[in-house]
Amino acid sequence: MLYKKCAKQWKEELCSILGLYALQNIALVSSESKHQNIQSTCGSVVLQYSKLLMFCGFTYLGLLTGNDVTSATTKLSKEEDDNFLDCFSFAMDGASLVVVWTSMHDDMSKYAGAEFESALKEVQDNCIRKWEAINMFRYVLSSVNYSWAIKSHSLDLLLTLVDDKCSEETNDHVDFPCSTQIFAILKAIERVMIAAPDTLMRKKAFSALKRVISVVPSTQRFDILQALIENSMFPSLTAILLDLVKNEVLRESRRADQVNGSDRSQDSGESPPWASQVLELVELILRPPEGGPPCLRDHSEEVLSALNLLRLILIIDSRGSRSAKMLRDEKIRAVYSEWLLPLRSVVTGIQSELEKDGGDDENQMACLLNPVQLVLHRCIELVEEKMKGL
Repeated sequence: MLYKKCAKQWKEELCSILGLYALQNIALVSSESKHQNIQSTCGSVVLQYSKLLMFCGFTYLGLLTGNDVTSATTKLSKEEDDNFLDCFSFAMDGASLVVVWTSMHDDMSKYAGAEFESALKEVQDNCIRKWEAINMFRYVLSSVNYSWAIKSHSLDLLLTLVDDKCSEETNDHVDFPCSTQIFAILKAIERVMIAAPDTLMRKKAFSALKRVISVVPSTQRFDILQALIENSMFPSLTAILLDLVKNEVLRESRRADQVNGSDRSQDSGESPPWASQVLELVELILRPPEGGPPCLRDHSEEVLSALNLLRLILIIDSRGSRSAKMLRDEKIRAVYSEWLLPLRSVVTGIQSELEKDGGDDENQMACLLNPVQLVLHRCIELVEEKMKGL
């Protein structure tokens, strides 16, 4: 009896070792080729390792979610041999790559058959499984080891898995991944948006970013967007993220209007929970921490997005019974004197310079400045109108 128990344990450990070995090699093989015809050069090798994985008891569902890798490493975790698992440091990469290869390689798709489709459907229909799968994509998308072809197919698969069902099913009884995990996958997608060599792939990455953000629980969504903006190094990316914040503000405002329209008692007169965060983001751009108004020549895109966001807040804040909830007396004065007026002075100064100099660079700057000026003046008008009632 004891022998049978030990034999079973040894067999499970051996299968775990072989499975992790196969995943490690799939990751290494996938990183060897960076050119577009990677399927023809590496596909047959990856297929053989995939067959070994299935023989060792790994499943497509377990690979999609990463649970099979976690289970295998847990079985092999031994205090007396802590360095053993370092031999399989790319196992999670390999797990993500197996499903990507299966979706993009004909022979692997045929081999996987209905089991792979069944695993995809189970992930799509289960919020927790879906988030586990989303989290797995960060290993490939954030790495410089894999080709753009593989990353492109990874985004295709991610877009297939993520739809609107998860957000509709969100409730307080569902355990979602921690903010750091969500942040990690979104930063990985951002990397593709920034560095991808072609426009189509950058657009695909942006679609994936929006799709993943849309299924983040509403209680975490503004926190995640704030973290992304505060850690953004690129003005154009910051502008895109601020536009996403604006969309979220609009959605939350409409939702609040529906609630208040159906039940007036719900209108407590308090500022919405996201208001302070959003205003902090606007201030971060219009009144940078280093002091002074922003440099329009380098940051016109994010300034325009911040002004559009502020304009939306001012419009929402001036409507009906919800008036003056987000911008109190002191805040509205600070917005006027510390955010908008200094920026207007900068715009006026740049305009004067452009009128004197002329030239192609100046014409380009004028094109960037015009929309900023229009939205800035509208924000000033809204604030001045609001200040009349103080």
